[in-house]
Amino acid sequence: MGIIQVLPDSVINQIAAGEVVTRPASCVKEILENSIDAGAQNITINILSAGKKLIEIKDDGCGMDEEDCERAFLRHATSKIKNLDDLNYIETMGFRGEALAAIASVSRIEIMTKIEKDNTGTLLYIEAGKIKRKEKVAINKGTVIKVMDLFYNTPARLKFLKTNYTEELHIIDTVLGIALVNTGISFKLIMDGKEILYFPKDAVLKERIRLHFGKEISDNLIEINNLSDNIKIHGYVGKPQIFRNDRNVQFLFVNKRIITSKRLNYAIYDGYSTHLMKGKHPVSFILIDINPSYVDVNVHPAKAEVKFKDEGKIYNMMKQAIVDALNYADLSISQPINSVYEVKKNIEESIKDYFVNEHGSSTGVLFKTKQFEVKKQDKIEVKSDIKKHLFVRVIGQLNKTYIIGEDDLNLVIIDQHAAHEKVLYEKIITEINQGNVRLQELLIPEIIEVNQQEKKIIENNKDIFKKMGFEIEQFGERQFKITTHPVIIRTKASTLFVKEAISLLSEKETVEKEEILKNLTSTLACRAALKAGDELTNQEIEALLKDYFEINTPYSCPHGRPAIAKISFYEVEKMFKRRG
Repeated sequence: MGIIQVLPDSVINQIAAGEVVTRPASCVKEILENSIDAGAQNITINILSAGKKLIEIKDDGCGMDEEDCERAFLRHATSKIKNLDDLNYIETMGFRGEALAAIASVSRIEIMTKIEKDNTGTLLYIEAGKIKRKEKVAINKGTVIKVMDLFYNTPARLKFLKTNYTEELHIIDTVLGIALVNTGISFKLIMDGKEILYFPKDAVLKERIRLHFGKEISDNLIEINNLSDNIKIHGYVGKPQIFRNDRNVQFLFVNKRIITSKRLNYAIYDGYSTHLMKGKHPVSFILIDINPSYVDVNVHPAKAEVKFKDEGKIYNMMKQAIVDALNYADLSISQPINSVYEVKKNIEESIKDYFVNEHGSSTGVLFKTKQFEVKKQDKIEVKSDIKKHLFVRVIGQLNKTYIIGEDDLNLVIIDQHAAHEKVLYEKIITEINQGNVRLQELLIPEIIEVNQQEKKIIENNKDIFKKMGFEIEQFGERQFKITTHPVIIRTKASTLFVKEAISLLSEKETVEKEEILKNLTSTLACRAALKAGDELTNQEIEALLKDYFEINTPYSCPHGRPAIAKISFYEVEKMFKRRG
């Protein structure tokens, strides 16, 4: 009937362009990947009008001869694969052979290229996918490609591009995502005559991070490593104190290709666990090197998403790499960044008040070259057997909220509630995991009255309550009696914990039980812990610190709030105007 038509190449290429070339940044990505595959060591990207007018990329790669230059703009022409088996072992950045054809179909292109053995290079001018001009040119080895007037022949797509500012941000993100991990290659991005990014050829990953994101982030990175057969996880994660309010500083690479993966992102948050405050996001630069036959990059037109043969294994390796790195690092707060700044300001004011009240004026404080001493009672000394950097000579309690002391170089401030909360959290989590929560039988059972919804929640989650140490039995139509509770909550009312647990469970019906247990346990620890305003004896301070210094992750409370801060003696001296 003539209904089914075979589309002409010009239409096919424009359809491909709609999938691969969605905006100027897409062109930048595809051409950069070709430059890297060509063995370039120096790449310059020149952008005019957010790429709508011009995208020029110059490299010193292997280049092409005249024949290959023409073939490169044919659909499915590629140097990266030769047969079906090659799809199972892709090591190059690009491989489909459709990007240049797609870009050429919606722009005007000029390309100059030369291989080392040829005396002259080739210039092609292509318009809407058709070669309009071809000639010989004098050029060094490599390729210069100019994409001009993008989407000039598809005005509907041009109309849907965003403002120049937005498109420029996408281009910067694209170049950054490629340049960070392709060390050994120099990248320079110029926009409207202004240099935006520059990474020297010899700059390693951490140096590239510093060049773009600054000293604060690069100085607070922790290296991660985990290795198994066919898989290597490496890179850096940020200390919890440099958290962000968005995910803009999270980078995940597979074989140097930046990707997105919701599940592997969860592994990052799972690795941070209680180190991170709710609603805050970690900094991460994580590289996955994997046998190419274990990953399929062909599931997304722009290759932004990938499929793994064993994603669960990679998830666990990523999580464990982060857990190990955080456990062995010194995560105590040492400078005023993010929300910690206000905490530090309050502490500083309290310290001033403390010394003035104690001595009548700040002159009662004695200073030595690297030591800060206070005329006070004998100090308690507590040192971790595991984490050698956790050491304090206790001076006393500040505002009935902070334990203050010193190590060899710093004034040390410990939030008594956060520290005790984390001690209790780790104790009860360990007891739950080992199935031996210490129980306290109640001589007089506590009665809790519930509505029908709360009743259902208790009935459906009796196993969770039991794991936590609460034995709950029905006691009438809308009442339950609590006969045991965990020893850890001491004399506090069990009904308060159970009511809060019911509230949490009502919000998290679809969450895995392991996650629910963690949330409930953190709430339990919070309610049972010492509070700000609780006055402590020397013996209580010493006992708390001995427990606190030996737990696995002492630097934050279960909700991610900092538990320990350090202020260098130099900063203290500046506070009292003894230093400039």
